[in-house]
Amino acid sequence: MEKYLKDTYGVTVYQEQVMLLSRLLAGFTRGESDMLRKAMGKKLIAVLNSLKPKFINGGEKNGHDPKVLEKIWADWEKFASYAFNKSHAACYAWVSYQTAYLKAHHPAEYMAALLTSVKDTISEVSKFMNECKAMGLTVKGPNLNESELNFSVNMHGEILFGLSGVKGVGEAAVTAIVSEREKNGEYKSTFDFFERVNLQTVNRKAIESLVYAGAFDSFNDVSREQFFAPMGKDGSTVTDVLLKYGNKVQADSLSNEASLFGDVDDAAVAIPRPQIPDIPNGWSRLQRLNFEREVVGIYLSSHPLDDYKFEMKYVINASLGDLKDENLPNLVGKQFTIGGIVTGKRIGTSKAGNPYMVVTIEDKEGASELALFGKDYAEYSSVFAENAYVYASGIIEKAKYNNRIVKKYTSVGYLSELMSSSKFKSLSMMFELGSVNKTLVEKLQKVLISNKELHKQLALRPATRPYVPVNFSIWDEVSKRKVEFFSGD
Repeated sequence: MEKYLKDTYGVTVYQEQVMLLSRLLAGFTRGESDMLRKAMGKKLIAVLNSLKPKFINGGEKNGHDPKVLEKIWADWEKFASYAFNKSHAACYAWVSYQTAYLKAHHPAEYMAALLTSVKDTISEVSKFMNECKAMGLTVKGPNLNESELNFSVNMHGEILFGLSGVKGVGEAAVTAIVSEREKNGEYKSTFDFFERVNLQTVNRKAIESLVYAGAFDSFNDVSREQFFAPMGKDGSTVTDVLLKYGNKVQADSLSNEASLFGDVDDAAVAIPRPQIPDIPNGWSRLQRLNFEREVVGIYLSSHPLDDYKFEMKYVINASLGDLKDENLPNLVGKQFTIGGIVTGKRIGTSKAGNPYMVVTIEDKEGASELALFGKDYAEYSSVFAENAYVYASGIIEKAKYNNRIVKKYTSVGYLSELMSSSKFKSLSMMFELGSVNKTLVEKLQKVLISNKELHKQLALRPATRPYVPVNFSIWDEVSKRKVEFFSGD
């Protein structure tokens, strides 16, 4: 076989090699070798099975060991799952090299282009946003003064979310916003935006979607919730008033342009800008994030689970993506703990008349459905309220009465309970010997004072080997006594 495999170090890599070897080893005709190639390329198992006896018999006639022929055929069956012809392999290798080069040397531009290519598929956008985070790239939300139609990169190397990615904002509206900005400079404020942009194209729906997505945040003059605050006896909102104001300014501007002595600047000054009312109670962080998700499809400015970073890092040992049905056969016997936020649920009744619940949980990797039947439904259904932060522990096992692989839940609860649960027996903090100084001790002191339980379980020891005794003390405000910390065996 060296004659055809020397260039690839004895490994069958190309379909052409299979064709040539089938002729050399087993006397296949050119037509039969091409049939073998097609069967491998298209994963035609039935055709492969019909050709195997011919290969074995033909190889034996040529004096080859049947065991060796069986081994070669088994390797080819595995090869069929990734087989390429040589020209395809060369093209893919070239494209792979180009994209790898771009990702390494122009990461922001490359990821912006990649995000644009999948902008209509939210799950893919979410996946690549996580990749950006892993690469240390900043992805900023929509911005009226920076964003383009699609994902782009600013002068600071930050990726900007494309305005066309916001639901309810059509391409015509984005074109109007960007062209006005390019023609007459950046928008100076929310009022300046309404005074200048074409409000026939950028309508009320588009503006509200842009507000929800945070596109007006950089102006820092009208908050997201203020746009929706009531401002008139007729039930009009701040957005309605701003639209009315903008249309009036633009109409007067056009009127003055048509006049012999008209002055656009005077017209703008003549119409007073509306006074935006203060709002005593703004949206909660979760409300803001949910509105973002509604118009963009993902959480942009932050994630609801950011408040549970510690639990997600040290207790949650599986993402929702890890426990997809197709992955379960490889996880039988494995224990898991998943966590996320409840974003939806539906309750139904089985054919047997028993209630069940299907809950949609979302973490930073994506969303998954969790089904509760029988005992699980009775015990855990009350936990899964809308927007609740939950965790679920269990084990992957085969069902008793059939061969289905299922997730069996052993405990379900709120993420906020994890810190006080038995999952945390103690907390140890390790420091490099050289970092233990007065500043560090003072910082630790503040932490201990603010947490009554933490200081009881905090043990400090240097991470160096061999151990060097280090002794220092902290005044504990809770117990009103000096707490000695030391190391040494």
